[in-house]
Amino acid sequence: MQSLGLQGESKRSDGRLKSIFWPAVDNAWDVDYLGQQGFWICFFIGISQFVFSLLTRNPLLIVIAALTALIYLVGGMGVRERSWPAAAMVFACYLIDTLYAIATGILFTPGGVIKVVFLGLLLSNVRATFIASEWRLAGEDEDRPTRFSETLRDKLVDAWPPKLWPPLQIPFYTLSGLWLLVSGIGVGILALARLGVLPTNPTH
Repeated sequence: MQSLGLQGESKRSDGRLKSIFWPAVDNAWDVDYLGQQGFWICFFIGISQFVFSLLTRNPLLIVIAALTALIYLVGGMGVRERSWPAAAMVFACYLIDTLYAIATGILFTPGGVIKVVFLGLLLSNVRATFIASEWRLAGEDEDRPTRFSETLRDKLVDAWPPKLWPPLQIPFYTLSGLWLLVSGIGVGILALARLGVLPTNPTH
């Protein structure tokens, strides 16, 4: 059990489903579990977007998806370290992506429904991370969850975030801020064009 990172899991206050959509934080195990859960949500969204971009075989889309996946991965590390601004930034990035789906009509497809579900998960993730950030960390002599570094999974969710998040904070907020700015302008132009405010073909 310990090697699988499941030690102390019975001390959590919530079941898995409630911890995803409306978690509570009553002890250090809740904080640790929500940090892991938030990390994996960000990680899965980033990786899935990158994989889908590979199917397009469009080099530009693949590069953009790789940068976006990097934002989600590093943002997930921030969530693991109880940074609610990182969780909010990841949510904002995905919100812009969802608004683009609305502007292009993709939202009303099976893929669009999945986007709405992920958006809800990320919003819940912001709430959970904010609550966890208010929790007092256990002292060195107190009983608390153990972080491991034996497997790749352990390194991703336990060992690397506390080491990588502090030096990557500024690059993360810089890159994600630029991404939000450029994407927001693009979504705004697309929305205005679809509303007829801007011409769709400037040559006519």
